[in-house]
Amino acid sequence: MVNKLSLIRRALLARLGTIAPANGYRTEAGANVQSGWLNELIAQEGASYPLIVVQPAKDLMPGKGPAALKLARGFHVVLAVSSQLNDYEDVLDEIELDVLEALMPVEGQLLPWGRPHLTNITVGAPERHPPGDGMSPAAVLIPVHLHTVIEGRIP
Repeated sequence: MVNKLSLIRRALLARLGTIAPANGYRTEAGANVQSGWLNELIAQEGASYPLIVVQPAKDLMPGKGPAALKLARGFHVVLAVSSQLNDYEDVLDEIELDVLEALMPVEGQLLPWGRPHLTNITVGAPERHPPGDGMSPAAVLIPVHLHTVIEGRIP
């Protein structure tokens, strides 16, 4: 049986993986998209940047539908760049813009990259995190909620 929650997460990972100049973006950040926790991934030996991490976050309260729940599954899309670069702020700006463009919804239309299970996306306000406090990369955290419908089982 298909698990919609896994499918919508994988659709997000795949969409972020399209970020490359060949697809009209500014950076190659899509070449290093991972699922997990930023602190664990940057602690691994050989961690490379730029890095896009999709990590779990708090879901929104489900809405009611006819024999269904309208679920908004939460993720933090974290963009990290090496703070060793002289212009890391500019590099982070470019990756942030690429990600925002990749995730931009089109008003009144289903997302072509998430069909048929992903019905919508909500992108929250990005938060910048400078290097320091035990973290070597500079980062931007973008809250994202992926909307789907979970249909009930009728006995």
